[in-house]
Amino acid sequence: MHGYEDGESDVHMRILRTGCLVKAVETAAEREAFIVGKPSRFMFECVASEFKINPTRTIMVGDRLDTDILMGNTCGLTTLLTLTGVTTLDEVKGHLNSGCPERRNLVPDYYVDSIGDLLPALTD
Repeated sequence: MHGYEDGESDVHMRILRTGCLVKAVETAAEREAFIVGKPSRFMFECVASEFKINPTRTIMVGDRLDTDILMGNTCGLTTLLTLTGVTTLDEVKGHLNSGCPERRNLVPDYYVDSIGDLLPALTD
């Protein structure tokens, strides 16, 4: 959300994601939440068992390192990052060169500038 005055943004806001809501529900329920969304393995394991998906023949395509790519790498999938979202190639390089094993899980196998870049390969 932006506030404008004479065409300039004068309000800076942070958008809260679901993590803060999970913590509130945990506190109210006095129980620890079981997270099933990305990057949890749970989501992929349910789909894989239902549809007999072989992880070694599956590619996870996404635009976020901390959800899409992390889930793909954690589940043993090939990963493809599209640079049309929030992630930059500099972020990927930072994780790749960090020497930190946890950050290495955020590095995709491949990347494309746009998902449209895959169209020529799909028509061959």
